[in-house]
Amino acid sequence: MPGLPMSSNTSQESYDQPSFIRRYGCLIFLVAIVLLVVGGFLFARYMIFSTPLPYRIVAKMIEKANPNMRIEGLTGDLKSGMNVSSITWGEVPGSPSEIRDLRIRYNGYGDAGKTHRIVINEAGVKRAHIDLADLPSANSTTTQTTVVSPGSTTTTTVDGNTTTTTTTTSTSSSGGYTSTSTTSTTRPSVSAPTLPNGVESIEIERVDIEDVLITNRNNPEFRVSIPKIEWTGFKMTQTSFEPGVLTVESDRLSLHTEQGRKVQVDGQDVAFQKLLKGIAQPALHPAIKQPIVFAADLSFLPQGDVRPAHVLMDDGKLEINVAADGSGSVRARQVDLAGYIDPKKIFGEQAADLPSEVVLSATAAPGFSEGNGSMKIAGGSFRLGASTFQIQPLELTKAAQNGASLKAVLKTDAGSITWELPLANFGDEYHPQLTSPGMEPREAVSRVFTGRSYQQLSAEEKKEIDARVPVYFTPTEK
Repeated sequence: MPGLPMSSNTSQESYDQPSFIRRYGCLIFLVAIVLLVVGGFLFARYMIFSTPLPYRIVAKMIEKANPNMRIEGLTGDLKSGMNVSSITWGEVPGSPSEIRDLRIRYNGYGDAGKTHRIVINEAGVKRAHIDLADLPSANSTTTQTTVVSPGSTTTTTVDGNTTTTTTTTSTSSSGGYTSTSTTSTTRPSVSAPTLPNGVESIEIERVDIEDVLITNRNNPEFRVSIPKIEWTGFKMTQTSFEPGVLTVESDRLSLHTEQGRKVQVDGQDVAFQKLLKGIAQPALHPAIKQPIVFAADLSFLPQGDVRPAHVLMDDGKLEINVAADGSGSVRARQVDLAGYIDPKKIFGEQAADLPSEVVLSATAAPGFSEGNGSMKIAGGSFRLGASTFQIQPLELTKAAQNGASLKAVLKTDAGSITWELPLANFGDEYHPQLTSPGMEPREAVSRVFTGRSYQQLSAEEKKEIDARVPVYFTPTEK
């Protein structure tokens, strides 16, 4: 039949033509792989940046490393922040340390990249009851004593980031040995904060922390209560620093900022950026004997440097000024240091007594703290025990401070007594010495603290004077 060959040829040709899958199979396979990779990337990106998955992974790692810790109710994402309903930890059943309603909100990497601003929109805690016994020790103290030479030893104590080195030397003197001790303390330097590259500002819109209670079951007397911390309006740029408005209410320290004001300083009206008012309670530090009320007028240079500053304490009896050019002054008008501070709680049991009724005027030239210019102490007076000392004028540079001493003189009918405070480690130690040529140490101490000769004292008074002698005179072993 004529049509059969034609039908056979057509069928063969159709069979020989490659199908669509056979023709484009590799391309389809490559497209599928690309779609899977892109889809997987987009899905991973979504899971990482738009879900709380990263936070939950970190939370599981923390819980695994700390079996007593539980982190619950974690929501949020990397783009905007997170919320945690509760964090509990501790080994005492029924009374764990806990943090509730922890929240952090920020503008996210996308907005930060466009605006070059890092903004903390909100950070806060509704409740934080923490027992210090539940926390791992943050600092360790290590002490090492080295014998440098016969009669000389060096003790190095490392406490956290602070290193204290004490060198004790014993030298022969008149058949005995005189011990001298030199202490130096090294702390990590603190540099001014700087903005990361490409960031034009760092801002904190609101921090709200409530109901903070810190205790220590190993020390039942320890207790810190902070009902409220509120901080708003912080902004730092390359050319400005705005600290914002701060309110702190606690049983140890209260702080409150107000709008800046104009204050007359050294005869000139100076406009300040902020007014900080505060009360330091005795619970803040064992050395504080009574509440210390203070007010500080402050201005801030870029990167957070405080200048100028004007601080008043003790109803204005103590005034501290720092000018914009770095110069400064201290004026004390009948300041009762002994009534506010217990030096033994700061410098140890061998610390000397702080004076009362302090009258002092001191000024520092611009750049004194950097080693330029000098500091002048015009003189003044103070009361120690039953006696009034006259402070001697002094002028020194920063380089000469290690070898300088502040001196004050008391004149008695038995002779003059000099009170001398070395300035080499001023602030780290307080060990003024008394000297009086021709007068026995206990006689000099008696004249200072009782106003009478040692022989006129009762047995109990003599006991008190004898206890003070090693504080004010270098001990000599015989």
